[in-house]
Amino acid sequence: MVRRLRGADAWWRPDRPVARGWWVALDGVVAWASAGIAVGGAGWTASLDHGAVASRVAVVVWFAALVGRRIVPVGALWAGAAATVAVVLAGDPVTNLSLASALPLVVLGRSRPPAVAAALAAVPVAAVLAALSTRPGFVLVCVVHAASAAVGVATRLRLERAEQRRRAAAELRAERLIADERARMARELHDAVGHAVTVMVTHAGAARLCLPGGPPEVRVALERIERVGRDAMTDLDRVLGLLRPVPPLVHALRALLADLPPRLSRTLELDDEADRLTEPQTEALRRIVQESLTNTLRHSTATATTVRLAAAPDALRLTVADNGSPTPGSSHRTSHRGLASMRRRAAALGGTLTAGPVADGWRVEVELPWQ
Repeated sequence: MVRRLRGADAWWRPDRPVARGWWVALDGVVAWASAGIAVGGAGWTASLDHGAVASRVAVVVWFAALVGRRIVPVGALWAGAAATVAVVLAGDPVTNLSLASALPLVVLGRSRPPAVAAALAAVPVAAVLAALSTRPGFVLVCVVHAASAAVGVATRLRLERAEQRRRAAAELRAERLIADERARMARELHDAVGHAVTVMVTHAGAARLCLPGGPPEVRVALERIERVGRDAMTDLDRVLGLLRPVPPLVHALRALLADLPPRLSRTLELDDEADRLTEPQTEALRRIVQESLTNTLRHSTATATTVRLAAAPDALRLTVADNGSPTPGSSHRTSHRGLASMRRRAAALGGTLTAGPVADGWRVEVELPWQ
């Protein structure tokens, strides 16, 4: 879960929660165990009993940085780096606890955007690497810092992808629930209201026919009832059409291509991602394809047309192309009104539409943002 932060100083704060609890205690155990592991040929270990004052203070700072890296990763990183630099300047041996400047990078990369994490870590990491550049094991220090940063960023990216999948699944479930509810409402209206209005109109017509010589006022009233009832049925059919779910794009496009005359061969190429389109995207693309095919029939001599839908990582691209040229007396392949309508549909979804002649005919291309 990503938090939305506000304020001038919010850029450096974590936007993603970090597990603590027992993990903090585990970090303490790791720090305590690391203090007793010797580094280098001299067998030097971190201790409060020997070394210069800077080294003894650094031991405390390193230990605190390792334990607190999940609570204040930025502070842990800077404190651990400062302690390492101080020990190097004091001329004392560097213990493995000095890697307290590396482990906070995991939490920093996980809880901040990559650009923010890089900005916060640049100075302390550069200082540590510069201080240790002449010490043995410098390559190992570089590898550990790089690996810690890579693990943090990779964990963040993995969590973001998981959230995107969960969000997409939730949106799909919501769309299905809405579609099911609309279908249920349409059935109820059709079965209940539609039946009642039909019976009313039928009885009104029968009554009017049974009174050929009845009072004119009664006949007029019955005719009005019939007319209003038929108008109500027309409105009901229109409402039911709005409530019915939009069919999947693949079925809608196959139906459009099936209606083309035999003289026009057709090719349909759809990416598997077509099944993930939202209802507004499906309806807009169907209408754009419908208008494009209509213009092909009206204003060109085409004998073949191709409808292609391809999904890139960040964009959805629909292409409707044919091999025709304008018919005699037709200066435009599409009316300004039809082209403007298609562009409005694409723009409503944050996309763009281009249409124009190509080397072998005419092409309409729509590009929509895609996640």
